Amino acid sequence: MEIVVLVKNLFVDLLIVLWGVVSAVLEFALSTAHWLHFDAPRVEGLLVGVFLAWVMSRKDRHPVLKVLSAPLRLVLGILDLVWDHIVEFLSDTKATVLGFLQQGWGALTGRVKSAWAGMLGCLASIRDRLRGKNK
Repeated sequence: MEIVVLVKNLFVDLLIVLWGVVSAVLEFALSTAHWLHFDAPRVEGLLVGVFLAWVMSRKDRHPVLKVLSAPLRLVLGILDLVWDHIVEFLSDTKATVLGFLQQGWGALTGRVKSAWAGMLGCLASIRDRLRGKNK
């Protein structure tokens, strides 16, 4: 009967040691997560980005990773759509602003040329009248 007690004590002690190891690893993981979140958020963001890139690179190899990458693909699709719309908006805005500037510049140069031609015509008229008096 003593052997049964010894075996029972062995299993109980092994379970206690196993629980100690599990709790130590869990405490380490939670402490590290707390430190990353509050003291090193940039490192946390970098680690999350690396993890998501890893998931996206291996999404075709495993069904669980394929399921995990589905929301990420949705987010990337939305970001791609937003990027396309922003680029289109900026190019349309640039074309509109350049069109307005070219129209304004054309109107300004047209008025300056018209004024210059009018001034030259006036000066030529004065010159012709002055030549006419000298004869």
